[in-house]
Amino acid sequence: MADIFKTYGLNLRHYRKAKGLTLNQLSQNVGITSSYLGYLERGQRNPSLETISKIASALEVQPYHLLVNFENLFDMSLYNLIIMLISRNRVDEVIFLQEVLTSYLKAIKNNDRQ
Repeated sequence: MADIFKTYGLNLRHYRKAKGLTLNQLSQNVGITSSYLGYLERGQRNPSLETISKIASALEVQPYHLLVNFENLFDMSLYNLIIMLISRNRVDEVIFLQEVLTSYLKAIKNNDRQ
């Protein structure tokens, strides 16, 4: 169960830094202490659903974005890009991204065969 806390903490820190927020700024926006927020980022506390929701709202992400376990930073960045493109309703950009990903995955598959 501790893995979900670590995942949540890593994602929380990623989105906070991506927004350019300090621990103090985000904690004030959410209404929690910066020390508690630090515990959350280190995976040392179990946040309530209400706290998860408030933090997600302050970071302008869906709550589940904070709980998704990404294998690496590339996966997280790719996921964020897809969400951004979909939310902007830019079908042409999503189609382009799909074509790039298809080519990338084919290249990986071909390298695995060799």
